[in-house]
Amino acid sequence: MTIQATWKPSQGNSICQLTNGTAEWQADLDASAGGDTRYPNPHDLLDSALAACTTLTLQLYAKRKGYAVTDIQVSVAHEEANGTYTMRREVRVSGDLSPQILEDLLRVANRCPVHKTLSGQLSIQTSIA
Repeated sequence: MTIQATWKPSQGNSICQLTNGTAEWQADLDASAGGDTRYPNPHDLLDSALAACTTLTLQLYAKRKGYAVTDIQVSVAHEEANGTYTMRREVRVSGDLSPQILEDLLRVANRCPVHKTLSGQLSIQTSIA
């Protein structure tokens, strides 16, 4: 899948349009750079990818295992210092769940595809078209 981001000066703002070919969304600069806070900034999108992937992975796994999960909430915050981007993820799972099931869900959270991508070796190749 390819994500396409588009911006044109005629828009009169810094908001870029994003699409994957079927869904569309928007992003803007961070508020400190003059962006509109009604739109996620690129770091919000990165953090939300981890939060969404974790939530969806846990949802599928819990259903498959028959765990009595009533609610899943995943929060991701980040900080940047000395060239390191640190993401802090907090997973809250509600339901009639034993400590062993919660431990199993934590293991699965750490294996969601976005977590594996972000914590593995990442390479970005850029070209001008």
